[in-house]
Amino acid sequence: MTVRRDLDASDAQSVPARYPAAVTTEDIEVNTSGYQHGLDVQVLSAEWDEDGVYFYQAFNDQIADWAIENQRFGGPGFNPTRMTWIKPSFAWMLYRAGYGRKHNQNRILKVKIPHVAVAELLANCQCRHGGGGSHGRVQWDPARDIMAGEGRTPRMLLKRRAIQIGLKDSLSKHYVDSVVCIEDVTALAHRVQEAHQAKNNEASGAAMSELLPELPVERPYMPQCSHAQLVLLGLLPGETALAVSQIGRGKVPPRGAPSTS
Repeated sequence: MTVRRDLDASDAQSVPARYPAAVTTEDIEVNTSGYQHGLDVQVLSAEWDEDGVYFYQAFNDQIADWAIENQRFGGPGFNPTRMTWIKPSFAWMLYRAGYGRKHNQNRILKVKIPHVAVAELLANCQCRHGGGGSHGRVQWDPARDIMAGEGRTPRMLLKRRAIQIGLKDSLSKHYVDSVVCIEDVTALAHRVQEAHQAKNNEASGAAMSELLPELPVERPYMPQCSHAQLVLLGLLPGETALAVSQIGRGKVPPRGAPSTS
């Protein structure tokens, strides 16, 4: 048995009371319902509440231990201005870090960032083929399924994409300075790996069902950016969303189209 979490109309985002009101409810509806009806838009799925959004990163023991102890990033092994990638998808983080088994990526951290900071970071990102922004870059990569494994990784979801956000120099520093809290979720990552690699699909599904209460509930999220920036990022209909939707369909993105890895 495989338990799945699929987007549906009930996942439509409501704007919390303490949310900055830069995005209209119309934009939110276009993003969520448009995706459901096959429109060329991408959905940023994340765990979030009225105070902020959760992202994931993988580090070595030295950086992770310092971050957990101090509830912020720093210490002798951390460079606050180097290009760093943050991911709101736990499944994609497990794929990228090999469930926390890769060298220098053996600790997976869950980092909370305020809504305002998320909007400020994304307002300075570009989504383009062949390099993206010099300080901020958005990529839409094939999504991964937290509920099922495929070989040694979470199963790929070919019809969905997950956002990766690359930050460098001043944007990376702004991210570091905006951290609300940090949690070590490496043990959970290892338990998901064990479930994914169970002897058969039935055993894997049963193990994942037991883990459900501990897994993040990721749902559509609309960053509080301008309408124009949401179009440029592919979150609303436009050239970026169309170009991203064509990737993987045997079509080569035109010059200047969004980047994927």
